[in-house]
Amino acid sequence: MRNNNWLEIQLKFLLKKYFSDITVTNPIEIKFGREAKYRFGSIKLFKKGRFFGKPQKSVITITKMFAKDDIPVEVVQYTISHELCHYAHGFSSTNKRLFKYPHHGGIVNKELAERKAKHLISAFKKWLKSYRLLILTGRVSV
Repeated sequence: MRNNNWLEIQLKFLLKKYFSDITVTNPIEIKFGREAKYRFGSIKLFKKGRFFGKPQKSVITITKMFAKDDIPVEVVQYTISHELCHYAHGFSSTNKRLFKYPHHGGIVNKELAERKAKHLISAFKKWLKSYRLLILTGRVSV
């Protein structure tokens, strides 16, 4: 079974391979969250706490469903990369905001394609098609 350490390894790999040009303006953490049927990942910026000097950090949360080994690694990597695009675009990070809306005009997949990660998009779409079929037939329960 995959754990948060495995997610951290995936995050570091993706940052190095596809996002090495972005400025990491605040720390990025990643973890598994609760199991969700429709929301596979999210990123949130946590601002300074009550104590001075505590840095801001971005936290990527991935559905616990992706901890199962039967979910293709590329699907998890796509989801992490999707959230890293938001980070790079200034959503839930301290980077300069580049767009008004986080998904407008398919900017996330355009960004991933430009970063030579089109195979992750294809793997995710293929998996999503079969996953939706499982939902429609009632074979997925959360």
